[in-house]
Amino acid sequence: MSSKRPQTTEFLGDRAAIISAFRNRDFRALWIGLLISQIGDNFLIVSIIFVISTLTGSPLALGILALVATLPQLFLGLIGGVFVDRLDRKLVMIVSDIVRGLVVLALLLVQRADQLYILYIVSFVMVTVGVFSNPARNAVIPVIVSGEILLTANALIQASQIISVILGASIAGLVIGRLGPASAFIFDSFSFAVSAVAVAAMNIPPVNSTPDKTGTRVIWNQLLEGLLFIKQSSRLLHVMITTAVATLGFGAIMILGIIYLKQVLGIGPEGFGFLYAFQGLGVVIGGAIIGRFASNSHSNRVVGGCMVILGLAIIAFAVAPSYPLVLVAVAIIGLSIVVARAALATLTQRLVPDEKLGRVSSAVSMVIGASTSASMALSGIFGNLVGVQAVFITAGVITIAAGVAASHTLQGVERATKRG
Repeated sequence: MSSKRPQTTEFLGDRAAIISAFRNRDFRALWIGLLISQIGDNFLIVSIIFVISTLTGSPLALGILALVATLPQLFLGLIGGVFVDRLDRKLVMIVSDIVRGLVVLALLLVQRADQLYILYIVSFVMVTVGVFSNPARNAVIPVIVSGEILLTANALIQASQIISVILGASIAGLVIGRLGPASAFIFDSFSFAVSAVAVAAMNIPPVNSTPDKTGTRVIWNQLLEGLLFIKQSSRLLHVMITTAVATLGFGAIMILGIIYLKQVLGIGPEGFGFLYAFQGLGVVIGGAIIGRFASNSHSNRVVGGCMVILGLAIIAFAVAPSYPLVLVAVAIIGLSIVVARAALATLTQRLVPDEKLGRVSSAVSMVIGASTSASMALSGIFGNLVGVQAVFITAGVITIAAGVAASHTLQGVERATKRG
């Protein structure tokens, strides 16, 4: 299995590997389209928070939004992977972008508190479509790039999300303040159109399977086949569990960050946008240093070390006495997450054959999405009960403990991927 994906010691900090990745026409198109789409998504996130805060001012409304975002990933995540392994992945990504680009425009109708149901419906539909799009993208990456730069490609994909924050969320508050939330909805729709065009320009090899028919029983059997593969691979289970825990603390900050800034430090929504910006800035500034360190380290140590740093940064976020120190903590959080997720994604891709990668990728996406959304929902509840800072400190301690455990539990995964 690993013979078809050669091993690599390259990482995000290796300039030659980055240049090689961007010389790949298909990866370049995927990355640019994804980056623009993610910039639009960051506009959307800030705009949604602005709309909910303006119309209701209720943390419960944000909790409901997190729950709505969780349900499709829990109930449809694995099914999306089955279709990704059977259908044309390029077509799946294009159709997903088009559908989301049209659906997001329905948010222009939200003008009053009693119309928030439209926001929930739109969010549900967009997350549901993402259940098919995200695993398709993840399954395509190891097909369009060589094994020598696979880790770098995954790091760049993860970094695009953070870079988009700098270009998106950091200015979204200013744009929304001048032009209103409608401008963000329209821009997000446009960004999906750009992504669809970029994917259409790619040359993506077909899936290594030849299904003769599609039916309920066939889909169910393939779903069970994917679950059985995950169940029988203890190494893959370790990677998925680690991935889930690595997102818990980030989810807490997503839902409680703006409340913390407002109540404890007296910072408004504009400050929340800069919070996102510094998260991305930390990756851009520190990525090369961490990347060069990671290139000489085992993946289990990279993941474990990053999770420990992540946990410490979350605790620092909670106890920081000033806004500048909060921004430093958030920059470290962004840096830790992007490196850990890139390493985990690469380990997953090397453990799974191409014909099952869509199903496994959807399972991983489901785990990440469900973990983040569940963390957001639980953080909202416990934030009211024990306080925001207590939630952050608890999340940090759990992340640190999980990082120490991951450095040991992922040793077998590291050895297995290097043996091939």
